[in-house]
Amino acid sequence: MFVGIDHSTTGMKVAVVDEDGERTGSFKIERSADDPFDWSFLDILADHVAVEDVEMAAIGYSYGDGFSSITDIESIEGRGVVDHIGAGHSFGTGTLVYDELKRSAVPTVCFPGVHDDLPSLHPYFRHYSNLTGADKVAMTRYAKRRLDEWEDGADHFIAANTSSSSMATLVQDGEIRGAFTWLALIHAHPDMEMLRRLRDGDQDYHDCYMQSGVLAQRDYDFEAVKGTPDPELLEMAYWATLNHVYACLPFARHVHDDPLEAIVLSGRLSRIEDPIDVRGRLTDAFEDIVPTHVSERFGTATGAALIARDAAVGADDVLGIPVGEVPRRAELSV
Repeated sequence: MFVGIDHSTTGMKVAVVDEDGERTGSFKIERSADDPFDWSFLDILADHVAVEDVEMAAIGYSYGDGFSSITDIESIEGRGVVDHIGAGHSFGTGTLVYDELKRSAVPTVCFPGVHDDLPSLHPYFRHYSNLTGADKVAMTRYAKRRLDEWEDGADHFIAANTSSSSMATLVQDGEIRGAFTWLALIHAHPDMEMLRRLRDGDQDYHDCYMQSGVLAQRDYDFEAVKGTPDPELLEMAYWATLNHVYACLPFARHVHDDPLEAIVLSGRLSRIEDPIDVRGRLTDAFEDIVPTHVSERFGTATGAALIARDAAVGADDVLGIPVGEVPRRAELSV
């Protein structure tokens, strides 16, 4: 069995896949400021799978910009981030899970986010020190898996997420070549006014990162992200996803000889049909370009579990991200 952990904005999402890469279980640990942290991740995991049967686990922690290959957790310093500078909540749920895995006997690898040191990136995208968090690598890995089923394999596609942090990744020849994000419910690029507040001491780095998105800018409380957002917020999520995908299209069309094969949508908001049919509107818009598919829940965690399997069976890379020295137990074929 292989376990994948998605360090998302609202919780730690976990999926288990078998030797064939089929998901056999999943669960979520909510992130909450009121959590007393008197629980054990491995105890919760044991309710879903025999921990001693886990051949490999994989976790993506926050930005994941401190390393550039899929690596044994024992070799990672600082949980794989250069520094936090507001990149995430201070609730501690993700930190607890990460640290417990590192202390455990479960073979575990970490996978990075998409940042300027990844060897597969197009030179344009290397201009940015960080493009996406590690969860979007897992999202893209899951998209590749499903396209093997839906489209009889696809190596040139866009994977787009619509959730607390929304973005699109571009895959060419099976490798991540770039990613684009601008706006989401929680996160967004800070504008000049946000930078002025930072300069004047009215906000700190955490505010700059966490309050640039749609929720804070429209005076919604953070907890609003956990339910079904109201129509105004859903409308913004829809437009943001259009923006992210269309921003990738010039590279998909002009930096590669083969045509774009598919778009895969993921993230909780991409599946919402009421009060606004986000799912239908997005698929209608993108079907004019290429076949478009919508992933089910726990897709990103499943992608992380597939990364664990890839590492365990001896893959040289995942989506162009090198696989370093990892603790392998599985006797499987790539």
